[in-house]
Amino acid sequence: MKRTIAGLFAIAAMAGAGLATTAAAASAAPETARALSCKLSWNDANTAGITCTGGTFVGWAMCKNGSRAQGAAAASGKTSYAYCTSYNSSLKIPVQWGAVQVA
Repeated sequence: MKRTIAGLFAIAAMAGAGLATTAAAASAAPETARALSCKLSWNDANTAGITCTGGTFVGWAMCKNGSRAQGAAAASGKTSYAYCTSYNSSLKIPVQWGAVQVA
């Protein structure tokens, strides 16, 4: 009986520690997202160029056929180009774009 109770307390303690870690990681995510400042710096009928500052990022744009084109990772201050031609499409108009910070 004592072993069972001790085991339950150990499991509860580990679960509580896991929740604390998850909460800390979740609260850190919005801070990272706020650090990235982006703009649509260029586009034509097929391609969107997204420029961000605040960290390494990947730009993306929506295509007319519903695909989400993703550019290559770019350093802060550089431009990531999302090509809808890679998905046999052109950019959705009005241009829908965004960026995701990467480590």
